[in-house]
Amino acid sequence: MSARAPSGHHQIGLVSAVALCVGTMVGGGVFALSGIILNDTGPLGILAYVLAAGAVLLSALSFAAVSSRAKDGETGYGPIADQLGPRWRFVTMWAFYVSAIAGGAFMLVAFGSYLRYFLAGANPLLLGLAALILLILLNLGPTDLVGRAETVLVVFKLTVLVSLIGFGLAAFNMSHLTPFAPHGIGALLTSTGLLFSAYLGFSVVTNVAGVVKNPRRTVPLAILVSLLLVAVVYIGITVAMLMSGQKTFGSAGVAQAADILIGPWGGAIIAIAACVSTLSGANAVILGNSELLIRMAGNGDIPARLGHIGKGGHAYASVLLTGAVAVVLMLTGGIQNIVAYCSVAGIVGLVLMNLTALQMARKHWVEPGMKLPFGILIPLLGTMLALAQLPALGWKNAIVGLLLVSVALIVYALRGHSHPSNPKTQNHPAQHLDSPRADYLTPANPDG
Repeated sequence: MSARAPSGHHQIGLVSAVALCVGTMVGGGVFALSGIILNDTGPLGILAYVLAAGAVLLSALSFAAVSSRAKDGETGYGPIADQLGPRWRFVTMWAFYVSAIAGGAFMLVAFGSYLRYFLAGANPLLLGLAALILLILLNLGPTDLVGRAETVLVVFKLTVLVSLIGFGLAAFNMSHLTPFAPHGIGALLTSTGLLFSAYLGFSVVTNVAGVVKNPRRTVPLAILVSLLLVAVVYIGITVAMLMSGQKTFGSAGVAQAADILIGPWGGAIIAIAACVSTLSGANAVILGNSELLIRMAGNGDIPARLGHIGKGGHAYASVLLTGAVAVVLMLTGGIQNIVAYCSVAGIVGLVLMNLTALQMARKHWVEPGMKLPFGILIPLLGTMLALAQLPALGWKNAIVGLLLVSVALIVYALRGHSHPSNPKTQNHPAQHLDSPRADYLTPANPDG
């Protein structure tokens, strides 16, 4: 992984990298999942967010250590090929690809639920599908419009969420935290498993490591800082919802809480922010996954046509494929099933990252990059905690999620139709690909 991008091209600084991760993570995990978690666990849901963050953090450390050793022009997944073989590098990338699409589908359904706050009686699934079509068209439209839209969405949603947290803290009352576990401790395990999906968006910075400034330092820092920031936001919103005194939350639970804490206008603003936030998260999925498909094609792991860049600089095939898979998930799974698929696929990706870090630790971190303390302990614990979430997600969801990931093995076996020598799909930094993703990911200010 190069410390510098080629001259004449802008690079992503730490602030931009953190913003990209946070923008991807903060969406359905707070606006839709928070109500589900609190309904299932009560105030114990706070601990579910903490435990999920801690479990993912261990894997994120392995993720950071592995990605910090990528070679020039590689994504952060490159070192997996050196340690486990090219097949498992592809399976890891595919797992995060599937996980991101499932997360995007979940956020679009959540978008429909919050838009129904203003369109009473409307079908949230149909609203989500309509939003998906608009996002696909946006990502096939003017490149600078995509970037500007995403930046505005991220700033707006974080401003509103922090404001709601402030109102919640101002109304803090210990009586709203009792009983702390009204549904028993058992509900904690299921909730923690579902919440794995809420923290997986940090992997987006690994997809674009080739255009990151000083990536051996910036990528690991961006992963860890964004994960901690998002955990604080999630926990803060959960506390605010509890301080509203509401015992049962609907699909637009955060807006319900804001109605009580702030007033009717507060609920409306939260509903708008939820729509913006989930739309932003889904848009980030399309951006990041399109770039990931381009990288896969550049590696020769998938047919080169899927990574083809059109004359206008648009990755039409990758955008349309991501959209098509999201449609299938939205039409065939309920919201909790989709979240479970997202978590299962993400768990597979995290396990493979942990195994790669474990191999590096056994070799005493001989390559330059981030080193983890305590030998193999952190990647080993990360692997165990990630796998421990699978039973809580339900065996049917686990099987479907694993089947979605296992498709990677079939795709890899048919990779003979890929042509990595094609200059349009080589595994170079995004700016070499003339990708619309490159324009979004290369702001004029290299420090932010």
